[in-house]
Amino acid sequence: MSVTLPLERIHDGFCLRQTRLELPLENSGLDPKLQTDLLICHMFVNVGLPISVITGIGEDYPTVVRALLEQGVVWDRRRKQDWLPTGLERRKATKN
Repeated sequence: MSVTLPLERIHDGFCLRQTRLELPLENSGLDPKLQTDLLICHMFVNVGLPISVITGIGEDYPTVVRALLEQGVVWDRRRKQDWLPTGLERRKATKN
């Protein structure tokens, strides 16, 4: 079985939807939350910092991940993607 994966790369456990992020030249008129989200995305994609380092700017892990998802930088791992392989479950079943 052949599976075609998207061309995006993996960074810090997330599959990137974008490998480069273009920031607006003038962002002073943007909402402060959007400015923070863009800064988070820039550090994650363009600079290549892991989430553990980005949380050092004062944002918590869920806020950083939410920003990456909302800005379309990473794929949502909670939802099945079309490119994921289908077939038999290979993990061992555990007895309760």
